[in-house]
Amino acid sequence: MAEQPSSALTMLTECFSTEHIEASARRTGFVKRASKMTGQLFLALVTFGVWSDAHTTLAPLAAQVTQLDEGLTSSPEAIYQHLHKSALAFLQDLIRRALAKIHVREKVGDDGLFPSFTKVYLADSTGFALPDSLHELWPGSGGSAAKAGANMQAVWDYKNSVFDHLALTPWNIPD
Repeated sequence: MAEQPSSALTMLTECFSTEHIEASARRTGFVKRASKMTGQLFLALVTFGVWSDAHTTLAPLAAQVTQLDEGLTSSPEAIYQHLHKSALAFLQDLIRRALAKIHVREKVGDDGLFPSFTKVYLADSTGFALPDSLHELWPGSGGSAAKAGANMQAVWDYKNSVFDHLALTPWNIPD
């Protein structure tokens, strides 16, 4: 298992405030009522340690809950119940906001290049394989390719220095 930072939750709050994380969790429907699995805890769980191992099962993730917050325990079933579309929406929302915080404000081109345009889009996408065990949630592209995979698509508005679109979709859905 990867070594845990001294406080994963503290590291996350350096990028996002606890209030912002929890507001995003509620806005996206990830958190609907009071629960041990807060938005902040779930974010720490899926961004540090054993999650990065392609062969991780739910049991080590449940054990990691106690490492992140000594007063809590969780079961593999409880972790599984949180892995749904609103969890994906929650993580996508935080990724968008994190990328917006780190974007470069300095333009690389002359502002005179696009005076008549209100927006100039730069778009890119990439696909990547995932562990075969995820093929039901993240189907691959078929044929001899990986059984599971995802596409990440991003559209950057150059004139306004913001992401207009950021999506993570199954590999079998075209760009």
